[in-house]
Amino acid sequence: MTEKYAILSDVHGNHPALAAVLEDAKSRGIDQFILAGDYCLSGAWPNECIQTMREIGRKQIIRGNEEKYLENLIGKDQSTWTDGQMQISYWNFRNIKKENLDYVLALPQTTEFECNGVKIHVAHSSDAFIGEYEFSHFGPGIFSKKYESVEATPEIVKKDMHAILDADDDFHAKVAALEDGVYVFGHSHVQWSYKASDGNVLLVNPGSCGLPLDAIKNSLPYSILTVTEDGEISVEEIRVPFSMAEYVEEVKKTTQYAEANVWSKVIFQELLTAREHLMFFLWFADAFANEMGDHQRPFTVGTWEKAYEAWITYHGDVFTDT
Repeated sequence: MTEKYAILSDVHGNHPALAAVLEDAKSRGIDQFILAGDYCLSGAWPNECIQTMREIGRKQIIRGNEEKYLENLIGKDQSTWTDGQMQISYWNFRNIKKENLDYVLALPQTTEFECNGVKIHVAHSSDAFIGEYEFSHFGPGIFSKKYESVEATPEIVKKDMHAILDADDDFHAKVAALEDGVYVFGHSHVQWSYKASDGNVLLVNPGSCGLPLDAIKNSLPYSILTVTEDGEISVEEIRVPFSMAEYVEEVKKTTQYAEANVWSKVIFQELLTAREHLMFFLWFADAFANEMGDHQRPFTVGTWEKAYEAWITYHGDVFTDT
């Protein structure tokens, strides 16, 4: 029989977004899921996100790269957690229940399974399948510049993406080298998919459920994979309406906002604009600290906070504190 899977990735602690996507999938009669990693860091409900995903009955699930930051803290002396840069990791570690942290850290890095004779491969990043192509051509940093003064829509982004992919011989060579099947990944926070001309290879990035960075505001991306009983494969890209401004106001009420304030504010900029800011801020902070003669990394609290103040002075803010 024909099987359908809701594919989602990069929840990043945004439980209201996760709940909205799961509800949308349920309304479409879908109860099978492929979950491609990064369930923690940046949103204020990582524990609830992991718990919710644990309770999904029919799923294929892997971990992402963000979970490594939490794994690295196991057994460490918490009295030394005094820097500013890693406050978000410390807050997550302290606010995720042990059983949920153990669960997510025990997940595999990759998985593969078969459906109606079609092999489906899952990894967190497309690097596992097509190398570093994705970030160098249409990663979130590139998108933030490309759509800096453009109100992006799913139609505009899809047209631009396929203009890049259809004309790129290097990309086609990478796809041709893959065995037949479906390749699922996330990590870039940009929703896209590509089906080879012969129909036997399908690449699917559902975008980021909790922190989309593809310049499309106030919507949550996920994808639906369909595999017919004859082994035909197709994908539908979904956007669920969602108020990022309301979500930001809820995060401001949490201890994450108090204890990882700078990180939270940079993420607010990303949420409200649907564009990359964190990478640019980290580069700025590094240059700022070096100018001060401060070479300590991770950044101290003082340097971290002063760097953010300078960043806002240069770039402006997109939200107002309450």
